[in-house]
Amino acid sequence: MTASTSKYVIGNWKLNPASLNEAKALAAAVKAALADQTQVQLGCAPGFLHLSEVAAVLGDCAIWAGAQDISASTGVTGAFTGDVSAAQIVDAGARFVILGHSERRQYQGEDNPVLVKKIQQAIAADLVVILCVGETESQYKSGETLSVLEKQLSVLDGLGVPRSQLIIAYEPVWAIGTGLTPTVDEVVAVHRHIRATLADKELPEVCVLYGGSVNADNAAAFAEASEVAGALVGGASLKADAFAQIVAAFAS
Repeated sequence: MTASTSKYVIGNWKLNPASLNEAKALAAAVKAALADQTQVQLGCAPGFLHLSEVAAVLGDCAIWAGAQDISASTGVTGAFTGDVSAAQIVDAGARFVILGHSERRQYQGEDNPVLVKKIQQAIAADLVVILCVGETESQYKSGETLSVLEKQLSVLDGLGVPRSQLIIAYEPVWAIGTGLTPTVDEVVAVHRHIRATLADKELPEVCVLYGGSVNADNAAAFAEASEVAGALVGGASLKADAFAQIVAAFAS
């Protein structure tokens, strides 16, 4: 699987919805609203238990199904209770995986050594990796944003990740689920720095998405910036109409 288009809008459903029937209904609504659009590559990342059924609902339309995490311990099978491997999510229909989300870093203690292993497993399984990076509020206020991102992006050093299998999502931690957002100018400056950092790693032209309280009201402002190649959407991806409005902003 390759990241071959220039615009992406990815829905991270997190621990939602509560039931399989609701997940299938949401996938069906997203498909009905957006299956025919071709200007933006779309993706939906449900929970593990719902992945195969959501992938089946999306079927062979252009909307990708994906996962929110994979095991760092193995890419296939093994004695790792509670883990889900890259091979297993591919078998369930995943085309991409979100790695390094701030909620994983905060609540599960994920750090660069763990993420190195997960990225390696994902690339070996031919998954597109959506690698999340972002600073906390205290780091933002103390002017550490760029140095924090450089440290987080160093996880890619020496891995030989193909550009075609990598997307970066910049999600300032202080903006996720809070309703707060940085200015467009701030996001543009950060995205430029991310792209320059990636170019130094021989990863030019990697798409950089913005995430962090993206919604139908603010998506157009971010979409107007050429440095923003799309959005990683949380809560707004749980309503097909709101998700469709965000997609429309990036498709125009």
